Amino acid sequence: MTPKYKTTGCFRFFVFFLIFVPAVYFGATFFRGENGWQMIKDFYHKIVGKSDSTSSGNEIKSDTYKVDDCQTALKKMQNENDELKRQLREKEDEISVLKKTGK
Repeated sequence: MTPKYKTTGCFRFFVFFLIFVPAVYFGATFFRGENGWQMIKDFYHKIVGKSDSTSSGNEIKSDTYKVDDCQTALKKMQNENDELKRQLREKEDEISVLKKTGK
């Protein structure tokens, strides 16, 4: 018994792309660390003319830093690094003194 209708290659092609294209898009945006759904909403609102109250294109993301903040963090890390180097030299000197007295 044969089925009532057979799917054509063109129909299979379109069904494949209806599933494949969104999956690739959301996978790529997830891989880049972005929110693909929010990007679609922003694009839609930009075209329609409405703005979403939760996000706008001019907002600074929470994971971005100002230059001054980065410079102060860098100075703090450099000071900490210098302190650790000084402690290392003191411990190496202490070890060398203990080796000399122990022999």
